[in-house]
Amino acid sequence: GCMLLSDLGAEVIKVEPLEGEPWRLTSQFMPNESKAYQSLNRGKQSIAMDLTNPTCQEAIHRLVRTCDVVVINARPDVGARLRIVYESLKKERPDLVYMDSTAFGRQGPWAHRPGYDIVAQAASGLLMVRGYLDEDGYPALSGPTAPADFTTGYAIAWGVCAALFHRQRTGRGQMVETSLLINALTVQTGAF
Repeated sequence: GCMLLSDLGAEVIKVEPLEGEPWRLTSQFMPNESKAYQSLNRGKQSIAMDLTNPTCQEAIHRLVRTCDVVVINARPDVGARLRIVYESLKKERPDLVYMDSTAFGRQGPWAHRPGYDIVAQAASGLLMVRGYLDEDGYPALSGPTAPADFTTGYAIAWGVCAALFHRQRTGRGQMVETSLLINALTVQTGAF
């Protein structure tokens, strides 16, 4: 989602853990760099911070004062633990647009579960609907793309743009939500 916003001209600052995000380490062509990382993070600036450190949390709060949008992609409990939930950040910037992307949404029995594309495909039935079975008859991936991840990325970018338009019209920020599960369900249309 943030890659798409960068493609549209947004200045994007990605906050990574001190060791860098895991995609940096997948099929590295030089230390801490991979094609997957570069393709998903083109146009972004990165800073490395330990968000469990209160000093770094304060630095994020100061940074938010200069930001139009914050995008978080984590379980709902992570934002609260790191002091980067909408309620606390909007105190720093009242017209903030806050995009909250989770695996399964903020409510319901799976809200606090972690999830990745393949998990959302399985939970939504997308793996089965696509009709690809392995040699043992189990649902299999149809290729190297991650449909739940990519459709969620578009939902993030679209939701942020809509919230910025709303803010331009009203002067008010807001929290916008999406999830891997809802996007994996949405792309199934008639099959769903």
